[in-house]
Amino acid sequence: MMELRRRYQNLYIPSDFFDAQFTWVDAFPLSRPFQLGNYCNFYVMHREVESLEKNMAILDPPDADHLYSAKVMLMASPSMEDLYHKSCALAEDPQELRDGFQHPARLVKFLVGMKGKDEAMAIGGHWSPSLDGPDPEKDPSVLIKTAIRCCKALTGIDLSVCTQWYRFAEIRYHRPEETHKGRTVPAHVETVVLFFPDVWHCLPTRSEWETLSRGYKQQLVEKLQGERKEADGEQDEEEKDDGEAKEISTPTHWSKLDPKTMKVNDLRKELESRALSSKGLKSQLIARLTKQLKVEEQKEEQKELEKSEKEDEEEDDRKSEDDKEEEERKRQEEMERQRRERRYILPDEPAIIVHPNWAAKSGKFDCSIMSLSVLLDYRLEDNKEHSFEVSLFAELFNEMLQRDFGVRIYKSLLSLPEKEDKKEKEKKSKKDERKDKKEERDDETDEPKPKRRKSGDDKDKKEDRDERKKDDKRKDDSKDDDETEEDNNQDEYDPMEAEEAEDEEDDRDEEEINKRDDKRDINRYCKERPSKDKEKEKTQMITINRDLLMAFVYFDQSHCGYLLEKDLEEILYTLGLHLSRAQVKKLLNKVVLRESCFYRKLTDTSKDEENHEESEALQEDMLGNRLLLPTPTVKQESKDVEENVGLIVYNGAMVDVGSLLQKLEKSEKVRAEVEQKLQLLEEKTDEDEKTILNLENSNKSLSGELREVKKDLSQLQDNLKISENMNLQFENQLNKTIRNLSTVMDEIHTVLKKDNVKSDDKDQKSKENGASV
Repeated sequence: MMELRRRYQNLYIPSDFFDAQFTWVDAFPLSRPFQLGNYCNFYVMHREVESLEKNMAILDPPDADHLYSAKVMLMASPSMEDLYHKSCALAEDPQELRDGFQHPARLVKFLVGMKGKDEAMAIGGHWSPSLDGPDPEKDPSVLIKTAIRCCKALTGIDLSVCTQWYRFAEIRYHRPEETHKGRTVPAHVETVVLFFPDVWHCLPTRSEWETLSRGYKQQLVEKLQGERKEADGEQDEEEKDDGEAKEISTPTHWSKLDPKTMKVNDLRKELESRALSSKGLKSQLIARLTKQLKVEEQKEEQKELEKSEKEDEEEDDRKSEDDKEEEERKRQEEMERQRRERRYILPDEPAIIVHPNWAAKSGKFDCSIMSLSVLLDYRLEDNKEHSFEVSLFAELFNEMLQRDFGVRIYKSLLSLPEKEDKKEKEKKSKKDERKDKKEERDDETDEPKPKRRKSGDDKDKKEDRDERKKDDKRKDDSKDDDETEEDNNQDEYDPMEAEEAEDEEDDRDEEEINKRDDKRDINRYCKERPSKDKEKEKTQMITINRDLLMAFVYFDQSHCGYLLEKDLEEILYTLGLHLSRAQVKKLLNKVVLRESCFYRKLTDTSKDEENHEESEALQEDMLGNRLLLPTPTVKQESKDVEENVGLIVYNGAMVDVGSLLQKLEKSEKVRAEVEQKLQLLEEKTDEDEKTILNLENSNKSLSGELREVKKDLSQLQDNLKISENMNLQFENQLNKTIRNLSTVMDEIHTVLKKDNVKSDDKDQKSKENGASV
């Protein structure tokens, strides 16, 4: 109780809780951490959609025993590649993807039950001896059967396919004596076991997903057909009922009745249809009916007058209202149809289908997919026992990820070279350069050696004075910082300060030399920085250590690009490696600059300097100081790490479980790769089919155009023949006309000659006659 209060101050702790065991430490030791990146997703179906297979699992059997309860937390996670791109903002990613990256805790999600609106609960139930088996304390498979049965009953998910069940936590409640269903239940301890199975093995394959989607579409078609038949049957029954009612209760029109000629039975029927009394003599019935008929006649005349006045005005309004109502009704029906179809249509990517048991938990049960960050955002107001279990699991899962990512950072720090080695090399190179320069000066100058020594000594003295002044200023600043730190941490006692003070007195000279060298390096860095910045803009960076980047990003929740030194210290202290302050300080000195660690320098590099070689630390170094402890548990664990022997007898043969699990993982990876390739091939075939259709359509259009061109060509050829024939006819006719014209011209010429001869004869005769006169 006190441990939970100390660790999780905002967590509501139920009144019956008294103990908890965090068994995830044994399930996922440092040598075998949990591996993220197993793709899995859930799809919660609507209440209307029924499961394709009948769910025969029993949630609350009559012999349910409250001594033990088994519950599961089912994880949904993107693939490792998606995790890198969506949460790490890799250097080679485009700017849009880098700006929109999220924390990994937002991408890792869990399927939880919902009781009401805000009450999250782990999926599971109580142990049944008849259905799950006896003695769950000794037989671990009993509670696994309980979890499979209850999960199947609540969600429809069959977890029997899961191969590995990790016992994540055990929570114990002390239940006082109470009366349940008329019988007294003595005080007892209820143990709730939270399991974390590898639910990603339940993910359907691509072919199974296609058959499921077809099955749900077929279910929709069958439901729509059944509803149409029911609606038609109801409509027929209503029409029959209306017809019978009309036959019974419809009165005859007043204009068709003559009460004086009617019989007594007819008079009584007409009076009853008009809700009038049918008792009395015939004369009374006639008088009563004639009176009613006159009233009906007057009312009808008044209505006709009113109708004639309002008909013209109402007709337009009715038409417009009817049209609007009809359009609105059609739009609502279309929207309802689309909404209903969406409930039966599955997404493109395969997912585990969830059918919540709506009748469970007094009809308030539902399922929801929540991210780890949402589950960690609990409040003291969440004062339900099932909410406490989910929040505690979220905290433990978060601590497990923090430990694994912290160990990853610790590995990288171990593999880095120490800064001191680099500085010593730089010092040696600088000393060699100074000696070379002095020798060159000695050779060039002709002055005597003692004078040279004096001048060099004077320069060294001046440099020492300047550096002493600067060191005094640095010491004053450091004193001020120390005073502020002492004011802030007055209550803390540091037993390492005395030893460190002695060591600092001995190493002060070396530190001063290092400070001088650092200052020169900083000045040189400041001069070279603009040129380097330009080069960086040109050179494209690439992330070479994605796992390490994700480890740093998980702790860097503000996305600032660095971690503070004190935060890194806390991360290393909480790994359970029992590291000393000196060891942690030695590790941090490799990467910390000005109390900060800019982790992008460790994970990113330019494409030209890309180098994938990683130095792996020894297993003994990975265990920190745990091997130095007197307890033999750590040494036994280190031996178990080296030789994992898990042989069991199955059907008379010795089976190596470890190798089988490795083969299973390999086969799962191969299956995932094959499915990805198959999906790519399907996409390519779809594209090819589209291109083939386009080519066929273009071929049809071109063949049609070719036919039209051939028709045009044949018509042109016919026209050409016709024109050639016409040309011949015109030519022949022209030749004939030329011949006729030539004959006519010849005849004209002959006639003209004859006329000329006659005229000449006449002239001569006239002349002769004149002469004779």
